[in-house]
Amino acid sequence: MMRSLWSAVSGLQTHQLEMDVIGNNIANVNTTSYKSQATGFQDVLYQTIKTGTAGNGVKGSTSADQVGLGAKMGSININITKPGSAQTTYNPFDLMITGDSFFVVSESQNSPNQEKYFTRDGSFTIDAEGSLVTTNNGLYVNFMAGVGIVNGGPLISEATKTMAGTSTTEGYFKGNIDQDDPNVKEGKVLRLEVFGNDGEKYTLKFNIQKEGEEVGVFSLELQSVMDSSGKAIEGVQTQKVDLRYGKNDGKLISSPTASFDFGKGNISIDLTNTTNYASPMGNHNSTINGYRGNTKGLNQGYANGDMTGISISDNGMINAKYSNGQTVLLAQIVVAEFNNAMGLEKAGDNVYKASLNSGEPIYMDITEDGGYMSSGVLEASNVDLAKEFTDMITTQRGFQANSRVITTSDELLQVLKGLKR
Repeated sequence: MMRSLWSAVSGLQTHQLEMDVIGNNIANVNTTSYKSQATGFQDVLYQTIKTGTAGNGVKGSTSADQVGLGAKMGSININITKPGSAQTTYNPFDLMITGDSFFVVSESQNSPNQEKYFTRDGSFTIDAEGSLVTTNNGLYVNFMAGVGIVNGGPLISEATKTMAGTSTTEGYFKGNIDQDDPNVKEGKVLRLEVFGNDGEKYTLKFNIQKEGEEVGVFSLELQSVMDSSGKAIEGVQTQKVDLRYGKNDGKLISSPTASFDFGKGNISIDLTNTTNYASPMGNHNSTINGYRGNTKGLNQGYANGDMTGISISDNGMINAKYSNGQTVLLAQIVVAEFNNAMGLEKAGDNVYKASLNSGEPIYMDITEDGGYMSSGVLEASNVDLAKEFTDMITTQRGFQANSRVITTSDELLQVLKGLKR
């Protein structure tokens, strides 16, 4: 039989495989994060008709005469490094990676031997158990955990739905105490709202009063503590401290802090921002007021809170927001990189598996390689339709040309057969 016949058959087979790849690319033109594939052909065995010879001074060297036996599929490569365009979804659990890394997902939670898969498809959702999973197939998204990773786990649970409040541990008074203020002589009432160790709000009722005839001597007394309904808490004893100011400059010279037990916690009051001056305008009015927390706004405490939402930052941090204004870190999404990402094996469902050619996954924080995540965005397919249609035309022509070789070879065989007649 003629060699051209079998060479053409191999050409038909390889071009059919290329057409299969092109068809798959076009079919996945709208598949989230799909990475297009491309084929590579190579020639096969050669039959040597005449061996080459070396020059001998009389005749020059000659090349070998070889006839090829067709083509075969050399490779099917994944164009994995080319990112797809961004598609805005406005869903906060939809994530797009900018960079070379992959999300890590698995089929089971908290199983150390569970096989891990890798994907660029960041369409995630919260399942009935409160875990972050892939929308399409329910695979668990993996998180950072020290030097290792965790195969998912509930983000929303009974433990995270609510947040216990903390008590106010610091406060401060600020302003001037006018010695001739009639309210101070009889006892000026100051109120300070704080949080108790039960997360409830309380009002501390203080009294500032002039003590004796000596200039610059006052007392600060915690008289009562009221709950949010205005009812006084029982068992809270009155506590009193002395305040003393310089006669000439009106600055505080007694202890700058005072500690009070209000029954639901202890609070340290900073008094360094108080003064004792008489008004030069004759309007004797004290301007002192109390504030929760220290002068930097710390240690104010906060009330009990309910979870109001979850947000994901560009470094993969998943934060829970609570009704008390607090934000708590729940987890951080882990990503993986490979020495040769093109060596990953496709496993269907928009996920890949590590292979001998890809190397082992390198788990990391996404910011380690300068990458980041975008929330409310998905990565589209990177299929270039213009290229695919062009490849389709050249593949069609190649297939037609190989089929013409077969028909021509057949005609030659017919001629050969006719020699017997």
